[in-house]
This record gives sequence, structure tokens and C-alpha cells, in this order.
Amino acid sequence: MKRSTKISAIMHKLLIEKGMDGFSVIELRDASLSVCDLRKVPDEARKILYRQILRFVSNGWLESEGEGRDKRYFQTDLFRSLNVKPKAERKNASSTAKPTSDYSVLRHERNQYKAELEIVLGEIDEYQSLNRRFPELEQRLNPMLQQARNRSAHLFGRVNVLTNVINTIFSDVAEC
Repeated sequence: MKRSTKISAIMHKLLIEKGMDGFSVIELRDASLSVCDLRKVPDEARKILYRQILRFVSNGWLESEGEGRDKRYFQTDLFRSLNVKPKAERKNASSTAKPTSDYSVLRHERNQYKAELEIVLGEIDEYQSLNRRFPELEQRLNPMLQQARNRSAHLFGRVNVLTNVINTIFSDVAEC
């Protein structure tokens, strides 16, 4: 499976979602200002985007033609072949911070359930091993095996729920 490459959310939105190719820095800046109002100062947006462009050029993801204000950037085949995903943007210090300490209990609970699940899965493996080694005990071991399977399904459900909730809480990507 191909590993995904993470790029900034704004570059993902502009290059992947909007499909920009053959653009100048100013065109990219203007498109970013129309798509995302995080950077209302055009000069700051241009600087941020130009740093991204330079990084992409150094990685071989963009190539340039022309000079000065006539310089245009084109996506390379290498960039098009990448499995690209947007990075989660960091929240600004001025934005309201969510109390992550309140949710740490969810991670703790999930880790406890995971540990219990590991133990129960070990029990299941051992019951199955004993069933293979001692077929005459199968009648006695099967109820315990079934009980362990039920506990594992219950614990697996809890782990999944907590994982989904934690991912939802902590994957609040600042979308433009």
C-alpha cells in the first residue's frame, strides 16, 4: 500500500481540489484568499504560499518556467503520482482552545479496554490451542471459549467507539 504524503491544507485545496497548474505566485495567492479567509493580509499569504512553493520545487513536485513576475509553476508527474492528503492545520493561539484534558479520560479508558481485549484474545488462543491438543476436553472448554469470544466482541466494540470519538474530537482540521 502506498504511503500518503501530507501537504498543507491550503496547498491541498488549491493544487488537488481546485487542480491549479501553470500558476504564478500571485494567482495562487489570490486563489487562496478567495478559498480561505485565514490570511486576510495578501502580503502574508503570498509569503506563506511562496515558502510552500519553494519546498514543493525542492521536492521535485513543482517545476518552474520563466523569470520574475512571469514565472509559472507546473505540477510534475512525481507530484501527480503521490497519494496526497492534507495536514491538520494548527489552531491559532487566538482561537478558542478546546480543553483536551477533559478528554484524556477517554484515551485512558480506551487503553484499559485495549489491554483487557489483549488478555481475552490470549485466552481465546489458549482455549483453541487446548481444544486442538486435547480434543476430549472440547465439551468442557467450548462454553468458556464462547464466553471469551463474547467478552472480546464487547471489548472490541468499546475500543472502536472510543477510538472513533477520540478521532472525531482530535481531528478537527481547520478547514478553509
